[in-house]
Amino acid sequence: MLVLLHILKFKFISFIKTTFDFRFVTIVRGLGSLLVFGGFSIVAYFLSYEITKFVLEQSRTGLFLYHRFISMLLFVFFMSVNMGNIIVSYSTLYKSSEVNYLFTKPVSFTGIFVLKFLDNFLYSSTTLFLVAFMVLLGYGTYFGYPWYTFLGVLVFVLVPFMFLSACLAVLVLMSLMKIASRWGFRRVMMGLAGMYFALVFFFFKFSNPIKLVTQVNKYYPNVDNYFSQFDPGFVKYLPNNWVADFLFFMARGEVKFALPYAAILILVTLAMFVICMLVAYRFYYRSWLVTFEFQAQSNSLQAGRRMKMFDFRKESILPPQMESLLKKEYFQFFREPSQWIHLGLMTVLVGVFVLSVRNLNLGLRVTNVQTLTYLVLYAFGGFLTCSLALRFVFPFISLEGKALWSQISAPLDLKKAYFTKFIIGLSLILALAVIVAISSNVPFVRLSQRRPLLLWFGIFSAFWTSLTLVTLNLGFGGYFANYQEKNPIRVASSQGATLTFLFSLVYLIVLVSIIILPLLQYFNSLFIFSQFDPRVLVIPGTIFGVVSAALTAFAGVVGLRSLQRDF
Repeated sequence: MLVLLHILKFKFISFIKTTFDFRFVTIVRGLGSLLVFGGFSIVAYFLSYEITKFVLEQSRTGLFLYHRFISMLLFVFFMSVNMGNIIVSYSTLYKSSEVNYLFTKPVSFTGIFVLKFLDNFLYSSTTLFLVAFMVLLGYGTYFGYPWYTFLGVLVFVLVPFMFLSACLAVLVLMSLMKIASRWGFRRVMMGLAGMYFALVFFFFKFSNPIKLVTQVNKYYPNVDNYFSQFDPGFVKYLPNNWVADFLFFMARGEVKFALPYAAILILVTLAMFVICMLVAYRFYYRSWLVTFEFQAQSNSLQAGRRMKMFDFRKESILPPQMESLLKKEYFQFFREPSQWIHLGLMTVLVGVFVLSVRNLNLGLRVTNVQTLTYLVLYAFGGFLTCSLALRFVFPFISLEGKALWSQISAPLDLKKAYFTKFIIGLSLILALAVIVAISSNVPFVRLSQRRPLLLWFGIFSAFWTSLTLVTLNLGFGGYFANYQEKNPIRVASSQGATLTFLFSLVYLIVLVSIIILPLLQYFNSLFIFSQFDPRVLVIPGTIFGVVSAALTAFAGVVGLRSLQRDF
């Protein structure tokens, strides 16, 4: 225990020294993060407050239904934290150079596990924790909670909820490492992706919000009662439901009914952490050795002789430099398992979204509701594009490491190398963004005889947002590049990445504010059966394109100049 505290002490000192480094880039990054974090936190707070006020006062949805919608959002939040921790845990617990170093020292296996588990939890959950806290603050302000209630909910509900998700993630990962030693790593990860797809799909299939609204509204106006009999049987065993029920009874002022749910959550979290410790004591070191078996298999003589899809020994019709750059990017991406694992899971989430939206019921012909539904789906598509660009495009230049000197000193135009990264990133992000845009607009296209309008607008938006966000992340990824870090997830979790992410969110908010009035006019004309002039979209669409093009040009200049900087 003393050894663990000693290591934690010096990790904290190292964090302080690196955070308060008074170089120009670090100062810009820190001040920018502070300003954007502050602005984003304020926006999240007021958005949470206004949504709560709108749902409970204007739409009169009722406390029970509102907290069941919160439960569904908490399920998505829980799964996001869980999948994020699985992906980051592999690099943190098994591929980190610090782990290799500590295993050569007189530090217990359990101590190393606890150290890296906490490190992993803080790295992968900090931004989500900030967002969740500000949303909680806005929600609680509406109900007039005092400060000590916020503190209690934060410490005894929100943190255990996220920590439970992280514990489950680590248990899943260590189980996968054990199974993968027999069945193969890639095969097991494909099975994991399929399992998570099925879990999310069946949750939303059996937790049908439209059916729940219909059942509860039969008892109108008594919609604030606790209609738990309408919940599917498995829901009461899920942590997101415990949190939602806790908040429900707190909102009604029935603290004595709320506290048991918080107690259950804390006890289950503690039990899960103890199980993690026991499993780590028995299997962490063994599972760490398994990673060397995977590495040995990939570096064997037979594996080296086997021709790969984009092998350097194959020739193509492309010019030699372009061919080498493309193949380098391919192997640089797939040599790190966290890259293709995360891409696979994100693709699964896109698939779940497409299947869910396809059967969306838009029977309620109310202008504000339809506009809000469309904007929620539109914002989700933008947020997904933003997340994909941050995770996969931002680390592009940092992952070159010290080997970037081989390109700088070679007879190679750096614009060609930069353009190659840009094309690869744009192709990946744009393909997924267009799929999301089309699937989001299909229910609204079915609703109207003006079939092509919203669909083409969605594709137009997907193109410009993908182009802008890819360029922003590539350019700022070069400006905030860290050539010492080999882990792409840590690069995408750095202060510079967070600043880029929040700046991208501001860009998305600006886009939504540009299109909201034309959309209101569109749905209003649709439901009163009046003519809609498509030219109403011309001016917002032009502003949309000009803003996106300006940011694209600015980020491109920043990125190209960053490659000429000495590192």
